[in-house]
Amino acid sequence: MGTHGKITVTPYADGGKTRLYGEGKTWRTAEGVQVPMKQITWIARCRFRDNDGRTRPVEAWDSTSTGANQSLQTALAARKRTASDTITADTRLEVLADYWLRTKVDASGRAVGTRQTYRYITEQYVIPGVGGLRLRECAVSRLEAWVAGEVAKHPANARIALTCLKGMLDVAVREDAISVNPARSVSPVPATVSKDVRALDVAGVVELRRTLADDANAVARDLPDLVDIMLATGCRIGEALALRWSDVDLGEHIVYLTGTVVRENGVGLFRQDTTKGRKPRGYLVPKFAMAMLERRARQVPPGPLDLVFPSAREGLREGSTVEKQWRKFREQHPQWSWITPHTFRKSVGTAVGRGADIAAAAKQLGHTSSAITEKYYVARPDVGPDQREILEQFGA
Repeated sequence: MGTHGKITVTPYADGGKTRLYGEGKTWRTAEGVQVPMKQITWIARCRFRDNDGRTRPVEAWDSTSTGANQSLQTALAARKRTASDTITADTRLEVLADYWLRTKVDASGRAVGTRQTYRYITEQYVIPGVGGLRLRECAVSRLEAWVAGEVAKHPANARIALTCLKGMLDVAVREDAISVNPARSVSPVPATVSKDVRALDVAGVVELRRTLADDANAVARDLPDLVDIMLATGCRIGEALALRWSDVDLGEHIVYLTGTVVRENGVGLFRQDTTKGRKPRGYLVPKFAMAMLERRARQVPPGPLDLVFPSAREGLREGSTVEKQWRKFREQHPQWSWITPHTFRKSVGTAVGRGADIAAAAKQLGHTSSAITEKYYVARPDVGPDQREILEQFGA
């Protein structure tokens, strides 16, 4: 399947109705009538075996013999690509990976970052590692050994690689190329041991905000205001940079997070009109943040994109640019060397988790599970007062 027979290129007159005979620049009908070259239509033909096993004629027309041949070659290349989408037990994993990326990942409703991560991990790890295996050779033991090797080198990527393997081999099962998905029997990759959550306490936030306000370079780069909106909502840096004035209700003191700033390969920087959690979130913001927003409403022109935090050219700002600016701030103030933009989200989660409860913190951060909030976003509480002398009575 996916192959073609010999290509023939034949001249015709009358729009492809009358077959011509001759050579060079002299062509005549069967009755001997000569036809001018500009009135000739060339038709390239061959037979092609499609992915259903049936052989069919394929043709392409042009005003020149070379053009007809090239047009047919282009049509055959596209037809071969379609035929290669048929997955069998002899299909190599790298072919299945390409098919999965094109038809199941790129065409899905997944977030841009997720699609790009799946493509990167598949192309940089899965294909070089096991792409040469045929599907019938993808035994659990082979995949288990490869995943174990990846875990030893880079466990975070190994977890995603196993997820990609499961996804693409699910396609092979649905195509009846294999009966079961071997990747689903591979031992799960253990979650990387997370470091203790480190967040700013109230005193730390007050001191950091004061340092930012006194730093002329930080003020020029809008860092104090960006930090304030993150501290007031717990939003991610991309969500803060995507904030529009139409999402801010100054009268009701509400900020709505409705999108994020992302960069997609081949597309560039743009505002994605959904957040990571896919649902818009509204927040009643504290007075210090409202004062900042009211000031910016007076001082910062809305610009064509209606952004609260536009770039110097009134366009979108990129998260990586802000992170670079933040690193320069930390170089000038080494006492804040451990702080990243994501620290403010953890600080919000910790403050709400301690002041209210974990469920409230999860809702504030837009998490669907409070377990995620507790594990990754709330710092362990400080050690309480020493009451051992009193409690020792229980052991008498």
